[in-house]
Amino acid sequence: MSDVNHRVRKQIMGYIVSQSISAVCELGVPDRLADSACLLADLAASVGADADALGRFLRVLVAEGLIAEDSGGRFALTEAGELLRADTPGSLRHLVGLMSNEAYLVWGHAAHSIRTGKESFSSAFGKPYFEWLSENPSAADEFARGQAGLVELRLLPLLEHDWSDVGTVVDVGGGTGALITRLLDRHAHLRGILFDLPHVVAEAPSGFRSAGIGERTTVVGGSFFDDVPCDGDVYVLSQILHDWDDASAGKILGSCRQAIPPSGRLMIVEQVLPEAATTHPMALLDLHMLVLLGGRERTIAEWRRLLADHGFTLDSITHGPRSSVIEAVPV
Repeated sequence: MSDVNHRVRKQIMGYIVSQSISAVCELGVPDRLADSACLLADLAASVGADADALGRFLRVLVAEGLIAEDSGGRFALTEAGELLRADTPGSLRHLVGLMSNEAYLVWGHAAHSIRTGKESFSSAFGKPYFEWLSENPSAADEFARGQAGLVELRLLPLLEHDWSDVGTVVDVGGGTGALITRLLDRHAHLRGILFDLPHVVAEAPSGFRSAGIGERTTVVGGSFFDDVPCDGDVYVLSQILHDWDDASAGKILGSCRQAIPPSGRLMIVEQVLPEAATTHPMALLDLHMLVLLGGRERTIAEWRRLLADHGFTLDSITHGPRSSVIEAVPV
């Protein structure tokens, strides 16, 4: 079999690898291997798996460099496999959850997106993703946990920002408040306003009180398509705009433009897509945003144009390990 044939076959069957990762994470295998190597029989018994079946899954993950097997038949996590643990710094376990279940199933309808340029979730599930989430609490909780897990890596360029002249930061579409919590914990002078749909932010006040920042936070429920809270110095949109096409993203930016003062700043935490083809995961994420939500990742030129069309000037871009901070000012 030629190398090209082998490579293309592997590309076609790539989803088997991703779903194998999802399956072993669902059983807790990476966490079981966190402390020590383990024989297959003991590992299978501890996670409630069939030993033969688990061994066949692990064989694939050994070849992928996520699991190691020694000469005595003991399995252990590799450095890459450590990222699948739930409790390790920089863990990608949240991403496993976000790319599984309904997010995986929708890809069976991806041709709909190619034909129409629209999301495929409605084709697969009968309604748009966020509407579907609002009617499926367990999936919504998983989504919220996954998004909270992403915050740590997204926050790195934000935490290094100079916040000394900022009084109030408004997190637009901030979910359950993970970003606000980390920012206010790091910068004791800051006040935070969390804004998202009412059912999304319902539990945030108790979380803020537990974190000791209840007196410095305000929680507001609403839709960013209608308006956003005023009185902020910095407005943050963290991984929000890539969920939407340009028309919808423009409405969100328009709401922010109406609320932001002339001296305010808008900080968009997103990835910046290269102009040329790339093997970087953000290229795959761009397709996933299209198929799941009808959204997109954007190049620098696309960000500049989108901002200019809705009352902002792109001022600077600070790149981080997981995302970039695109700073804009109102005009």
